[in-house]
Amino acid sequence: MDERVERLLKLAIEISRNPPEEGITGSVPRELEPLVKWLNSLAHRKRKVAYLGPPGSYTHEASTYLFPEERNTLVPKRTISEVFDSVAKGESDFGVVPIANKLEGPVNETIDNLLFHEVHVVKSIEIPIRIVLGSGTVNRIEEIKKVYGHPMIFGQATKLLSRLRVPTIATTSTSEAAKIASEEDGAAALCSPMAARLYNLKVLLDSVEDYPSNSTRFFVIGKELLKDGSYTALLTSVPHKPGGLYHFLEPFASKNVNLTMIYSRPMKGYPWNFVFYIEMEGSIEELREVLEEAKRRSMFLKVLGSYNMLEVRR
Repeated sequence: MDERVERLLKLAIEISRNPPEEGITGSVPRELEPLVKWLNSLAHRKRKVAYLGPPGSYTHEASTYLFPEERNTLVPKRTISEVFDSVAKGESDFGVVPIANKLEGPVNETIDNLLFHEVHVVKSIEIPIRIVLGSGTVNRIEEIKKVYGHPMIFGQATKLLSRLRVPTIATTSTSEAAKIASEEDGAAALCSPMAARLYNLKVLLDSVEDYPSNSTRFFVIGKELLKDGSYTALLTSVPHKPGGLYHFLEPFASKNVNLTMIYSRPMKGYPWNFVFYIEMEGSIEELREVLEEAKRRSMFLKVLGSYNMLEVRR
């Protein structure tokens, strides 16, 4: 292949992944005009991105960092499975789902869906989990009669709740809690700053989380398998016998590959069989030999993709 054509094709692939705000201008050879016309059309096309909703959720917040709403169409979904379905069926270009919380650990529903859907991980973002206490009807903390919130949020703000000594009512999401607190007399909500803004809550207390260092990592999923990136994730199952996992991991140790996470999950439909979710440093290209050897030692191995990670600081 002509070197100039090869470079242009690589450029086209990169632009298709990350459409520019402005089109390509200037004169181009006649034979390239159809390609340039296609690339320019991408500059004005809004990508459709599914995320775990509702609006105001932490996943919504993570989505806006990577896919600004003025250039993309963000579509809330009720469950993580619905996000995966939307991407797998081609209804959405990308999906955003939580993969792990620093204190609570991996998200099982995400791992299960990574196993059973033909999608790949293309990017990761980590955002700090900041919790506020807000209300649409209460002006002082002493006036609070009840607090709404997601059960996981209650577990991350125990010091505040023990101090308030009022009933807590669980909701399906922090956004739902914020919506209720915006309307109900005497009600407050534990929610994200984004949800508080969305439902016009007065923030009575900011940063009420027990551990200010807490954060959640999210994956962007898509149809394309990317082979370049600082990290790679995979799913595997190994023979159920003594030393099975050790034998599988040995090639990574011998090649000095740093495994940043390993997590076992029961395989649905196969009692007492487990799938291992593993993250490691390095790209698929860099890890090609060790991945091939690991696959030979496994019952199955699914490479989820290589990706870079963006860390949002508090």
